[in-house]
Amino acid sequence: MSFSWHRDTLTVVRAPTVTDPYGNPRRDWSAAVRTPLPGCRVQPVQGSRVNAADTIPREGLDRRRRVFAPIGADIESTDRIEWAGETWVIEGDVDRWRGPTGAVAHTELILSRMEG
Repeated sequence: MSFSWHRDTLTVVRAPTVTDPYGNPRRDWSAAVRTPLPGCRVQPVQGSRVNAADTIPREGLDRRRRVFAPIGADIESTDRIEWAGETWVIEGDVDRWRGPTGAVAHTELILSRMEG
């Protein structure tokens, strides 16, 4: 179900898994596929200020956003999300919430971005 206030369009960035020279799997972000995902709602979530170790004189800001996406949104926890000109990572799982009838009501995820 899409609501009139779900007006944000995200871009889902999905990178294929490749094998590095040591035989380990890794994501190849240079070969990523970008897919638009309309019908989303992005809301702010309280972030936090992060202090680095005493040997690194800098602070960071952990920014977060909550996304409500359409029921059938093709999003995986290993994807990245582009929104508002910035690239975000998905924190934790992509949740598909069920309504009172048992049917999936919406998809929900948390985006995170470190600055500083």
